[in-house]
Amino acid sequence: MRNRVSDRAFEAALDRGRSADVDLATALTLFRGAGRRNRSERLFRAAAEVRDANLGRTLKLTAHLHMVTRCELSASCKYCSLSSTLPSVSDERSPLTLREAVQGVRFVASKGVDSIVLVGGTDLEGSDAQLRRLVTRVREVTDLDLAVDVGPSLSERTVRWLGRAGISPIYCSMETIDAGVFQNAKPGDNLAARLRFMEMVERCGGQLGNIVMNGLGTTESLLRTVLATRRFPHTTHLHISTFHPVAGTPWAGRRPASLRSSLKVLAIARLAFPTLQIGLAEVGVENPRELTSVASQLAAGGGNTLAGVLVYKRARMDNLGSIRAQAIASGFTVAE
Repeated sequence: MRNRVSDRAFEAALDRGRSADVDLATALTLFRGAGRRNRSERLFRAAAEVRDANLGRTLKLTAHLHMVTRCELSASCKYCSLSSTLPSVSDERSPLTLREAVQGVRFVASKGVDSIVLVGGTDLEGSDAQLRRLVTRVREVTDLDLAVDVGPSLSERTVRWLGRAGISPIYCSMETIDAGVFQNAKPGDNLAARLRFMEMVERCGGQLGNIVMNGLGTTESLLRTVLATRRFPHTTHLHISTFHPVAGTPWAGRRPASLRSSLKVLAIARLAFPTLQIGLAEVGVENPRELTSVASQLAAGGGNTLAGVLVYKRARMDNLGSIRAQAIASGFTVAE
């Protein structure tokens, strides 16, 4: 078989991974070689050991608040619920009013999380005024750590303002570094604008958060996207999302990506980036039966920050109890 990986090649790649020496060839060898369960368990164990050595076993919990800004991309991404022809699905991404956002912040602050991520849609024309107003208001009701995730929607002036306000990280989801794959999946978006924004955040001294998606292109494309994180040394958070088809969208009939493959990518990312906060991205509102297994993430080298509360306009999901139980059972301490 063309992609068959020998025991010797797999162990050599794993040894390189333990030393953070992960190039594309090594990443592909690890991914393909870990198709067998005994090998995937060795990959996960190595990644977990690297995580423990660099970050320890204390878990911090965060909350995500959706959507704090309207997505103005036209056309919408083919996998996003905003592109669904079913109002009951597309309405899941309805933007919060300022009052609703503040109410959501008060709700999550009462749950005992460590930080809040303010998540919004992308507006390539800019969302500066709206985001500044929101951050200012949120700061009046909580002193929890804040991060923002609105893509390349902010000017350099606002990025520097966020830095002075201690907002970190600033997310800009790359999704895929493959321009052709990006254009097919996200016809209204702009990969070059995202990369320029990430470079600008770096130039301003800010910390970056990044999300890549399993299921947009080939395995090689996915791993190249993960390793492209090296272009941005200020990255602190890296998340792997798993494509699931959403009813009514152009990709409703597309085959879902497997959670198992996302866990393998997570483990490879951990070997490549020993000190980053790495985990699986949440998809619960679109796939309530596909709740992420915290124990599996942690076993594969994920951590040490996980989302425990999700707030949408018409839904609030509190998984803190389940996460705490799984984390403690996995030998972790949960920060208070």
